[in-house]
Amino acid sequence: MGEMDTSTLVPLASNPPSGFTRITNVFTKDITFTAGAITALTGVSSQQTVTGLLTTDHVVVECTAAMVAGATIANAYVSATDTLQVVFTTAVALGVTLGALTYRVTVFR
Repeated sequence: MGEMDTSTLVPLASNPPSGFTRITNVFTKDITFTAGAITALTGVSSQQTVTGLLTTDHVVVECTAAMVAGATIANAYVSATDTLQVVFTTAVALGVTLGALTYRVTVFR
């Protein structure tokens, strides 16, 4: 495998457009937890402690492996300092149960 072609990378804007916030740091961390049962056609919120999170952070959460069929991550946000909320939903007529899975949390600050 060759070297990464950096000619297409876009640098962070030193002066973002009006009304936008400049992102200065990006962090990533893998966490493992059990979200539990999701009732048919509904959602469930799972609260996790992730030391270092700030309420001003923006987060993206993705599963590092296949989730149970029908389950999705609907939303993720920092609800309090060091506290991550991940909302799971299911669009299937039967409920699903999520066992212990590893999730990658990417933080934009």
